[in-house]
Amino acid sequence: MNRGNPSSVLVVAPGARLAERLSERLAEGPAACEVHHTTTLQQARWLIERLVPAVIFFDSKVADGGEVRPAVRELSQHAPVVAAVNADGARELSVLVVAGTVECVADGEEFFDLAAALVERRLLGTRRLLERMAEGETEGEESADFGSLLRHELNNPLTGILGNAEMLLNRRQRLPREAVPRLETIADLAVRLRETVRRLSVAWESRQKEQQIG
Repeated sequence: MNRGNPSSVLVVAPGARLAERLSERLAEGPAACEVHHTTTLQQARWLIERLVPAVIFFDSKVADGGEVRPAVRELSQHAPVVAAVNADGARELSVLVVAGTVECVADGEEFFDLAAALVERRLLGTRRLLERMAEGETEGEESADFGSLLRHELNNPLTGILGNAEMLLNRRQRLPREAVPRLETIADLAVRLRETVRRLSVAWESRQKEQQIG
């Protein structure tokens, strides 16, 4: 399976113009990268399986009148999300914003520069992390096995944290009201860390293969 560019951006929006403008904007700065576009959540799911997007930009109009939070939460399991939403959408996403998996910007042309800056910041953060990993590379089998070791050592406890949080959330009717958003934050952070581990291990293994070929 083609895993694409781990520094790419996925734009989920009704029209292609926003993706085109974002691509032009990023090309002018240090975060130049591939920008992919889908018009529906279903298309986004299909494309995410074939890419490792570093950032997802989500236009709430794609939710087609439905709730914004379930769509954004699903996308945030794969990469950090910058979401263009109205005031109600921002309130829906408040837990995800606190968890650090999502950033919100008001929808509308006048807020494009802010949205692009948030996407660029996320991209540069991912690249700096990959560069620090590259600086720490060592020769030999230990380096080649780092990706699988990373997944194994971190995914096991993360799976336990996520599983227990979701088990409690399934009994939310019996929980104090203030406990529910805290558990949702724990679950969202665990999902974010698990996806970050996956993307970093894929990037690491791709780098190792490139070095072996070279």
